Amino acid sequence: MNGKGWTLNRKASCISYGSTLFGYVFSTVYHSSRVRRDAGDAALTSKTWTVTTQARTGNRTPPEVLVLDAHHRQALAAMRSLTRSGIDVGGVACRAEAVWAPALQSRCCRLRAIVPDFEDDPDGYLDAVIDLLDAYPARLILPSHDGSIQALRSRRADLEKRTFLPLASEAALDIAVDKARTLALAVQLGIRVPRSVLLTTDGDVRAAINELGYPAVVKPIRSWGQTKGRGSRLGAFSAMNLDEAKRLVGRFSAAGFQIVMQQWLPGRRDAVTIFCTSGKIWARFAQTSYREFPPLGGNSVLFESIPLLADLTGPADALIRAADIDGCSMVEFRRDRSGHPVLMEVNARLPGSVALAISAGVDFPKLLHSWALGMPLWEVPEYRVGRRHRWLSGDVWYLKTLLEQQGHPDTPSFGTALATFFGDFVRRPSALDGVDASDMAPSLAALQHGLIEPILRKLSRSAAGLVSRPSKRANASKQG
Repeated sequence: MNGKGWTLNRKASCISYGSTLFGYVFSTVYHSSRVRRDAGDAALTSKTWTVTTQARTGNRTPPEVLVLDAHHRQALAAMRSLTRSGIDVGGVACRAEAVWAPALQSRCCRLRAIVPDFEDDPDGYLDAVIDLLDAYPARLILPSHDGSIQALRSRRADLEKRTFLPLASEAALDIAVDKARTLALAVQLGIRVPRSVLLTTDGDVRAAINELGYPAVVKPIRSWGQTKGRGSRLGAFSAMNLDEAKRLVGRFSAAGFQIVMQQWLPGRRDAVTIFCTSGKIWARFAQTSYREFPPLGGNSVLFESIPLLADLTGPADALIRAADIDGCSMVEFRRDRSGHPVLMEVNARLPGSVALAISAGVDFPKLLHSWALGMPLWEVPEYRVGRRHRWLSGDVWYLKTLLEQQGHPDTPSFGTALATFFGDFVRRPSALDGVDASDMAPSLAALQHGLIEPILRKLSRSAAGLVSRPSKRANASKQG
């Protein structure tokens, strides 16, 4: 591209980002009034759930789909995708996130429901979802969080009498949620896996470190765990010395998690999302992540669609078919020093980055809907490569985390990361994940909750500390 064309591109991207930021500011008054209005306009309340808003068009038929976990990015992406296809969609959020859950703020959301939190009341959560389905018999419910899926599995038969649950079989899910079983199956299939040590006692930590070296990665075998009546999700952490490894293992054990330690791999993070039914793969989508939150491995922050590389799709296809995982799944890899992909894990649900796949031409939510209704499925042979998305709130949290984890793997210096953060707005602009100019309220809700409110709270605490702290002159006068 010539210099003039590149300059025009940069100007266009600056205008686009400027328009988005203006939209954030312009929408503030509207969003605040909308939250107040919805909170005070309860349409129907049961013992277990509350519906705050229904369709303004007068249409009182139940929505065809209920999207659970409305505070997650993939819930909003699925809601928008299905709505564009003419499907009525409702959103369901737990009480702790209901005020800000982006999908509940969307203009696409025809019914907004609030249920108990599955973290501390999984039975209440299930009762509410089942009761809600009795009142609003949707044909499909769409979960996207490990915790909600674990809760739904405990009464799967009751749910499937009422609706379609787009999950793999219980036997397949048992493999997918357990990293030890996933990796064992991969070894049988000849798929590369990281060197791993399963920890059964505290004394195993030193032996594991001796085998793996530093840095070592400490992660739970199952990402979602339950202890003392409360559920929680833990990701991977790096240990740079024996004491750090012991602290991490102690923390995981106290939270009720089984633990595996693995070698750290330095290469690119690639993933393949697959939609499969009865061994037939209908769609694949490959992406690479340049940044993730948390940095060692988590939600994609800056990510791009890439071609369906044979060294990714071969092992991904084999694993999905061998485990008999139906529905939508993401198979994650990390490349080693030689550039070979090494299996990390499988997430048998919609990934957080699904909006990128949809924009590139692979509409996983629509495939799930067709599967649920027994409609004909279709193969997706190709999609647009080179599309980039950027999750802006996650990118800011990524920067904050770097301040706390300097010296660990996957954590560049803060100065380098900050320069990259701002430079990426100009060098190669990306679409802002979750931002839609025609539906700005969800983005504003996420911005308020994830960035503005934490900053204001920190400033408030700092100001309170300054007020309560006597000045040196005041102290000197008291001492005099």
